[in-house]
Amino acid sequence: MPKTKKTPPLGPMSDVFKQLSDQSRLAVLHALWDEPLFVGQICERTGLSQPNVSHHLAQLKGLGLVKAEKQGQNVLYSIADSHVFSIITECEEHVEQGVRLD
Repeated sequence: MPKTKKTPPLGPMSDVFKQLSDQSRLAVLHALWDEPLFVGQICERTGLSQPNVSHHLAQLKGLGLVKAEKQGQNVLYSIADSHVFSIITECEEHVEQGVRLD
């Protein structure tokens, strides 16, 4: 008899997908893909305003998708762990293979 799979934490999973459904948040994560950045650098790479970037970083940090390291008066942001890379990479590959929207 097959083993019954444990019910996953659907609420927290839904929260992560909600955060990732925002195009600006994806742009912030994309900016952080290769290296940690300060808010001003993220603004330059995304074209988003500083208050907007700060808001998105707070949301992403709250769910553990990015981490922050204080450096003097500035904060250096980076992607929290390899799981974030995996989620985004899997989604990108899915889209590139042709998502049906009908």
